[in-house]
Amino acid sequence: MKAWVRIAAIGLILAGACLPRAATPRPSLTSVIVLMEGVEGDRGPFDFAAAGVAAFQRSEGVRVPLIALGYDPLAWERMIREAVRDPNHRLFLIGMEGPARLGLEMARIFPGKRFILLGLPPEEAISPNVLAISFDEWEMGWVAGYLAGRWMDPARTRQLIGALVGPGAEALWEGYACGAQAAGTPLEALRVETVASDQDPSAGFEAALRLYAQGVHIAAGLAGGSSAGLFEAAGALRRYAIGVGADWYDRYAAMRSPAMEVLFGSVTPAVDEVVRRTLRQSRRGELSFGIHQTLGWRAGGITWRGSPLFFHQAPWELQQALRERALQPTPCSAP
Repeated sequence: MKAWVRIAAIGLILAGACLPRAATPRPSLTSVIVLMEGVEGDRGPFDFAAAGVAAFQRSEGVRVPLIALGYDPLAWERMIREAVRDPNHRLFLIGMEGPARLGLEMARIFPGKRFILLGLPPEEAISPNVLAISFDEWEMGWVAGYLAGRWMDPARTRQLIGALVGPGAEALWEGYACGAQAAGTPLEALRVETVASDQDPSAGFEAALRLYAQGVHIAAGLAGGSSAGLFEAAGALRRYAIGVGADWYDRYAAMRSPAMEVLFGSVTPAVDEVVRRTLRQSRRGELSFGIHQTLGWRAGGITWRGSPLFFHQAPWELQQALRERALQPTPCSAP
């Protein structure tokens, strides 16, 4: 009888060993927390940051807390203050510009903690416990302008190109005009319309109608949220557009909007890659603080997110230059 009991026990042990085991949860890197402006599904900074965090977690086997700050400055302040006061958190990755400014204030109040601030303007003075990373807006504009200038409608020769410009977008516009010239567009072929707010799509729509009425074939949205009006106008008029800052094609594709059919893509900060790389360097102790880095196109701080329209119609050599980062944004010579 005892032999049979021993055999049954061994069988149960072997059977248990064959059962699938529950996945072991990844340990949480609780000393680090990422707080990013936006919401899930924004096809902008938050979604980019989430992609970077996910890539880091896959490669390192640890979890990193990620908080969506939304768009309300009052909510930013509350969530950032609560996170900084948590004794478990010692390193904070905060973006973009508005939340980064609040993070800079917290860094001065809590000198024993470290802060990585994405999108903080280069002119801001920083403390020794801060690593500030900004994305070169002039170069973002340059890449958009170069793409607009290189795009040729098969039914025409040289077209007018334009831009919708919002407040605070001077560097974007200057880079855009310079990139268009580098692509062979003369200054007299450039058209611009401005809006007083970067959060007024209706004003952007009216300005875009004026822009396209001048004969502009392709235009870039350099006006933040007001650029949505430009893309809606482009969809209605069957003209072309380029986004800057967020992945506008993905936004409109999610809504099945006609605008998705006329968007070539968007030039955006490479937040996903910068977040992944920065978290990895932090874990290895490779980061320096008390400095400000400005990342441009060649340094991998800016990326092009092309749409199916772009990959279907853009010249192959242009697509290759973007993939290989062969473009070299350079200042235009003075007239």
